[in-house]
Amino acid sequence: MRRFGTDCYAYGLLASGYVDLVVEAGLKLYDVLALVPVIEAAGGIITDWKGERLGTAFDGRVIAAATAELHHAALNVVNASLNAGKNGSPGGVPGRS
Repeated sequence: MRRFGTDCYAYGLLASGYVDLVVEAGLKLYDVLALVPVIEAAGGIITDWKGERLGTAFDGRVIAAATAELHHAALNVVNASLNAGKNGSPGGVPGRS
């Protein structure tokens, strides 16, 4: 399922166990920082697209996952896609030009 503009709804679904993964870009730190303890208390993991904890160097891109394994797999897919785009082959965020 792909949704745009979920605000915190998608993260609530993740913390409640209704979805397993949320990947977003174009956010501000204040959009997601309060969600970190909610996701982590539910057993999930939330970082930027580099796998770093959210902090002052936040670039607006976030991956939140129900499990560490899914988070790792999502990081690999996102970064492989971004790297492919840098090397001149089709890449970038799936579904965006």
